[in-house]
Order: sequence, then C-alpha cells, then structure tokens
Amino acid sequence: MSKHNFLGTILLYLIYILFFYTIYIAAVQIVPYPEITAAAITLLLVITLQERFKLIIKKFFAKRYYSVLTEARQILETANSSLNSAVRYHEVTKYLVEAFTKIFSGLPYAFYLLNKDKYHLVHYDNIYDRDLLSLDIKSGYFNNLPANALVVENFKDSALPGSIIEKLSAADLISLLPFRGHTQIFAFLLINHKRISFFDDKEAKRNFVKIQKKAGKILENMALLMDLEKKNFETHKLIEVSRKILSSFDIKNILDFILSSLKSLINYDTAVIFLLDKSGKRLLNFSSEGYDSSLDNRLHLKVGQGSCGWVVKTKQIDVLDDVRTAEHYYEIRPETRSQISIPLIFDEKALGVICLESNRQAFFNRNVSEILQLFAHQASIAIHNSRQLDIMLAKKAYEHELVNAGTVQQRLLVHQFPHIQDLSITAVNIPSKIISGDLYDIIKFNDYTVGIAIGDVSGKGAPAALMMTLILAGLRSQKKTFLTVCDIVCRLNNLLYESIIEGKYATFFYGIFAQDQNKLIYTNAGHNPPIIFKTTGEIIRLTKGGIVLGFLANQEYIQNEAAFNKGDIFLAYTDGVTETMNRSEEEFGEKRLIELVKSNIHLSVFDLKEKIIEELKIFSDFKKPDDDITLIICKHD
Repeated sequence: MSKHNFLGTILLYLIYILFFYTIYIAAVQIVPYPEITAAAITLLLVITLQERFKLIIKKFFAKRYYSVLTEARQILETANSSLNSAVRYHEVTKYLVEAFTKIFSGLPYAFYLLNKDKYHLVHYDNIYDRDLLSLDIKSGYFNNLPANALVVENFKDSALPGSIIEKLSAADLISLLPFRGHTQIFAFLLINHKRISFFDDKEAKRNFVKIQKKAGKILENMALLMDLEKKNFETHKLIEVSRKILSSFDIKNILDFILSSLKSLINYDTAVIFLLDKSGKRLLNFSSEGYDSSLDNRLHLKVGQGSCGWVVKTKQIDVLDDVRTAEHYYEIRPETRSQISIPLIFDEKALGVICLESNRQAFFNRNVSEILQLFAHQASIAIHNSRQLDIMLAKKAYEHELVNAGTVQQRLLVHQFPHIQDLSITAVNIPSKIISGDLYDIIKFNDYTVGIAIGDVSGKGAPAALMMTLILAGLRSQKKTFLTVCDIVCRLNNLLYESIIEGKYATFFYGIFAQDQNKLIYTNAGHNPPIIFKTTGEIIRLTKGGIVLGFLANQEYIQNEAAFNKGDIFLAYTDGVTETMNRSEEEFGEKRLIELVKSNIHLSVFDLKEKIIEELKIFSDFKKPDDDITLIICKHD
C-alpha cells in the first residue's frame, strides 16, 4: 500500500468513528438504546457516503503526493543535466547538495566524499549527534560491498564497527547509497531509503540511480585534476617557506608563517609549535593559531607530558584518531577530537614539535602526515639556522638539508595516471641521487586526448631540480590554452632562457595523443627520440622539432604527426636508460633497449616497465645508477 493510500484509509476510519461518537452523544438524550441507534445510523451513512468520502480523500492525498513527486522528478532531472555540464569538482558537489536539500527535506541524511583513505562528511540535515557529525569514516570499511549494489540496508557486508552502526541507526541512517567511481566507492549517502517518497515512482527513482552511477565517476575524474592542482599549490607553499627561511632569521616570524601556510593546505582547527628550552626539559609555545587567549598559560609542557611531550622524547610521529581514548594526551581545549604531532628534528636532535588539532574524529590521514613532515623539515631548518651565529654557515646547512627534499620533488610528478579511452599509460622516475634533473608529466585534456612530456635538465643537484620544477610549472600553466604543441614548447624555451643561468639547458619532448584520431602530435627539443613500436615490427623514431630548451631565445620548433594505431607502443626515455653501464663500462644502448621492447611487446605497459628496469639492474650488476632514469610507456589498447 502506498503512503498516501495508507494515510487516506486511516483518515476515513477516523471520520467513521467521529460519525458514531456524534450520533451517540445526540441519541443518549432521545432513545433508550443509544449505542444501537448510533451504530445503525453510522452504518447507513457509511453505505450512503463511503464512496464519496473515499473519492474526496483520494483526491486530496493524490494531489499532494503527485505534487511532491513531480517536484522530485524536476529536481532530479535538473541535477542530472547539471552534472553533465559541470567542469569543477566543487560544482558537482554543489549540484548534489542542492538536490539533496530539496528532495530529502525533513529526513535525516548525511553525504560523504572520499579524501585519500577516508570519507569526510560534506553535507547533512536533521542530525544532532555531535560525535557522529565529527566522525570521518575509513574507506576500508566498504571494500567488500557488492559491486552493483545501489542500496545497502543495515550496512550488510560492510566492516563498520558496531559502535558506529549503533550511532547511525539511532539517527535513522540505516541505508547506504553508494556513488561508485572507476575502482571504488567515491561518495555515499546515509539515509533511511524506505522513507524516500519518490522511490515508489519508477521515473524519479531511475533519475536518482542515473545520478548515483554518474556522480561518483565524475567526482573521481575531477579529483585527479584537483589532486594535481593541490600538489602544485603545496609545492608553491614549500617554495614560499624556503624563501622565507633564506630571507629571515626571526624564528617567531618564520614559524608563524609556516603555520599560516599550513592552514591554507590543511583545514585544522588549532595548531601550535613547541620548542625545547635551553634545559631540554620543557616545551615552550613559540607559535600558535586558533587557541583562545585564555589558554595561553596551558601551552607549556614538560618533555614526556601529553602527545607532544611524548613525540619529542621518542622522536616519533603520533596520530590520535580520538583523543578521548588516547593513553598520552594533554587536554588544552575540550572541543578537540583528533590530533597529530610531528617532531622537529635536525641532525638527529629533537628541537621541538608541530601539533595540529581538529574537532573531527580521525581527521588526520597519511597525506596530511606527509605534508606536515615536509613543513616540519623546513621548520627544523629554520630553527637551526636562527640559532647559528654565522649566517653563511647557516645558509649552507640549509642548502645541504634541502637536498633531502627529494620527496618534495617526487610529489610534483604524476603517480595516478588518468583514464584515457583505449590508452594505457605508465611512467617512472628513478633519481641517481637524492634529487633528480629528469622530469615527466601526463596531462589529461578529455577522455580521448592526453599530453605527455619528458625532459632531462643539464647538470646535477639543486639547480637542476629547480629548473625541472620551473619547466613543469610552465608546462602546466599552458594546460587551458589552445596553443599548438610547437607553440607551447617555444614558450617554454623563452621562459627558461629568461629565467636560468647562462649555459644551462634542458632536452624536452612534448606530444599529444589524439586517441579518437589514432595519432600523436609532437615536437622534440633535442631529446633522445622516443620510439613508436608498430604491430608490424616497424619502429618509428620521433625526431622532428628543434634545439634544446633555454639555450637560445625565440627558436622555431617544428610540429609533426605520427600514426598511433591499435596495438602500437610508445616509449620515451632519458639518456640514463641507454647510458647505464656494466662492470666493463659498456653502455646498455638504444639497440639493446629496442630488442628488449620488441621481445616483450605482448606485455602490459606496467609489466613492460618493470621488465626494462629489471634488465637495467641485471646489466649494471645492481649498481646504483650514475644518471637519472625516466621512462614513459603508452599502449594503444
């Protein structure tokens, strides 16, 4: 029975009861058997008026029901259409939230989005449990959900802890509606699906299911781009901090700047940087943000006291998902639910600790920890430098420690390769030293078009690494332009010429795969020619282009095209591959590389990459490479 029919039946019976009661009250004063009289008259009225009452009630509820249903259909159709035109991640979430607000009015619900390894609550309504609202949910809980499930009742097949299920059930959130991406659930809605009125209507439910199936994939695709933009922003902030350290030795000013930079990357609620005093027994607050001024007298700890004191004592990172259950936690503010503390270490000596707090449970994930470690490293250098009497020695110490920032450089490179129609892509960069002068990039334009770049900067060390960063930044800044391949390379050449030391240069190759046209459009700026391996056994070297980047200004670069058909393999590499030497100082060489690929052309791009790296290691007798090794492999599936 539908909801409006059920309510209508109840209302009809109430009217009958009211009839009986009214007639009974009147009959008490007139006839000796008022109950029998009232029942008889009521029965007569029911027989006479039943169909008319039914018709009136049906029209009343049906009109209201179909009005609500029509509105839900329109909202879902609008949301579905808006998703098709959305170009930014936040636009998609905005359209979804607007639709949920309207169609689930009055119902408790919560909408979660995946961020790294946890789902974060992004929107909710009619939920009042503070602990539930502050809870982030680990993605691993839903690994075993049925792949095609559109509704999961009572969290069947999930690994959610009983304590969380109990809280969700108490809030009437007993159904999980997954929004799947390409490989996993990228978002989900918690609600009681039995209370969703439009689920009785096939058309409205069909529109909702379309959104459910579509939104997860759209969000995942956009998240890849947003992740790249975020990495660029993180790098920009790290460079800003580096400049600040080099330009100032005011430790308070530098640490305040580090915390404000972190705030733009991590949405923490409070933060503090403690430094050890001269005695090495107490932690003093040198910089803080978000705390009420009345709490300043509590921002001083003994070594070993609380999580921060424990971190300084052990020199280990401490992540508390729920501070209320933590063994070593010193409460400064009652709102805090999770905390991360990272030691500041220079030359194996603990200098202090950075501590971030959040009002959400389990807020700090691995990605946050990695970012914080990079900033902690910078803070450690700043503290060390500020304590040096000789400014030149302090700067040299900083430059020496900067070499350890190879992890920063690796974050610039793409590690999650985009999904392109009929194209498998993989790449790898193996530095010969802590930092690399090689670079590669993968830039998705649409489902059929992707740009690939590979380069090798002259020289070694920090200058080469900075030049590599400049090339990547210049290339990515051109992503939204409609320039040709050769125009982009020409612009990069002038950018490097104006920005780098005279005599420095970089070899570079840039190409765009147009999968819908089965071709590669490219230009080669003095780089080792990438090779296309045809299914016929033919090999094509991609040599057309111009001179290396950064050597001379205003150079002309030739653009060329190459067919890239089903089964073809594209291989780009730096000279670290072919110049790998064995114990007899014999180079691996291009010929050996070509034969290796030909004999393993049936492998996937990932297996082929591993095969090449394995052969290079065997050839060099597992000796550490003398030059950086970089590979890009693409296959037309």
